Amino acid sequence: MDDRVGTRVGPYELTRLIGRGGMGEVYEARDTVKDRTVALKLLPRELSHNPTFRARLEREARSAGKLQEPHVVPIHDFGEVDGQLFVDMRLIDGVDLRSLLSRGGPLPPARAVSIVRQIASALDAAHAAGVTHRDVKPENILVNAEDFAYLVDFGIANAATDETLTEQGSAIGTFAYMAPERFTHDHVDHRADVYALACVLYECLTGAKPFRSDSVSVLITAHLMEPAPRPSQVLAGLPPALDAVVAQGMAKKPEDRFRTAGELARAAEATLTFAPPPPPPPAPGPAPAPASRRGRTVALALAGVAVLAAAVAATWTLRAPEAAVTSTLTITRTVISTPKTAVSVPAHETVTPVLRRLLEAVPSGYRSCEPVRPPVADALATVDCGQNSNPGGPETARYSLFPTVEALDGGFASALDEDAVVDCPGGRPSPSTWDYDSTPGQTEGSVACGNFEGSPEVVWTKSSDLMLGLAQGSDLDTVHQWWVDFV
Repeated sequence: MDDRVGTRVGPYELTRLIGRGGMGEVYEARDTVKDRTVALKLLPRELSHNPTFRARLEREARSAGKLQEPHVVPIHDFGEVDGQLFVDMRLIDGVDLRSLLSRGGPLPPARAVSIVRQIASALDAAHAAGVTHRDVKPENILVNAEDFAYLVDFGIANAATDETLTEQGSAIGTFAYMAPERFTHDHVDHRADVYALACVLYECLTGAKPFRSDSVSVLITAHLMEPAPRPSQVLAGLPPALDAVVAQGMAKKPEDRFRTAGELARAAEATLTFAPPPPPPPAPGPAPAPASRRGRTVALALAGVAVLAAAVAATWTLRAPEAAVTSTLTITRTVISTPKTAVSVPAHETVTPVLRRLLEAVPSGYRSCEPVRPPVADALATVDCGQNSNPGGPETARYSLFPTVEALDGGFASALDEDAVVDCPGGRPSPSTWDYDSTPGQTEGSVACGNFEGSPEVVWTKSSDLMLGLAQGSDLDTVHQWWVDFV
């Protein structure tokens, strides 16, 4: 189609070309009947002769036109005029996100997350109404001078099949954000929009698409096979916790993604805010029963982590911190090998990739653990587990997965702040670091003994799993020996 500024289409006078893409052109236009200025999308003429597309466009545009969410650009009208399909929308005084990124490069994390949060609000409202967008990308996100974001083109992309999009030449721009299931015969639902929004988040943070290629086949292969890229490895200074948000949002299987766009946005926001909420006021009356960690101060944080396989038989060494003592205490033991069954969670809980990694890392002897939401401060995930079935097993335990060794060490220090620390059985200094004899000098983690609200407790870290454990029982010697034998 040619630029037709100054011409008339039905009742619309075209005054300015706003944009052009595979699915048509968008003009600023004056509606001479209703005397208002609108954004008028004119779709390719050949689509007017496609009865399937026309029927789907009418159905989707009607549904999208009913959305009353502030971040959704309203559809005023749609139909055919002068042999051409059109969609009449509110004119937004702003710039599309693609232009923002092209001009200024990556956005500051707080601004990127703010835009994604607003678009997530639009998507959640649409999904609740049964509308899937199918073309979430920077070109379809408008941002005004106050950084208020809008999502446009509801109903249009969903009216087109993926084959139609390819025929109209929008493959590269659209395929860069398409979920894996759209390239197979699997069911496609709102979670494809969640995937696309995670791609947009990555691009806002780094200034680049998750997978870059001019080849459609290469893009398809990447979405199907390649792991989600890590924004913190592309741009220095980004919170590493954002890696896990992008990874879960871009999970290959829809069931492994965030359940809603809003969940993705909230997880991204949590990575930018690490300050814990104030503790609740103390409850009146007698002291609470011991051994409950549910009162610990917690805060959300998500991040990417690679979990290494732990050795099943080893000898280990306890070493006190150098500042405390200079000698090394060595204890040799053979790990009591017991089959480890899969740890389950309550049926209503969704097992995310991060939660699955934590469940795989907890010691043997648990059949079921319950996720703690939100997890402890700076952790990826936290679970509470009941009685361990191994000899001497703790009565209760809490396990947390952290994004980095630094965060893990911080979690260990925070746990000790709440404990009355004592030496571990045998007079071993507490806290101490420990390593495997197979890798002498390579610290595997830290361990300490103490009392939490009157209950004996062993607190430890395992760096290879990035896991913090807190195990409680009625007798410190018994719990510590369990730790020696089974952790």
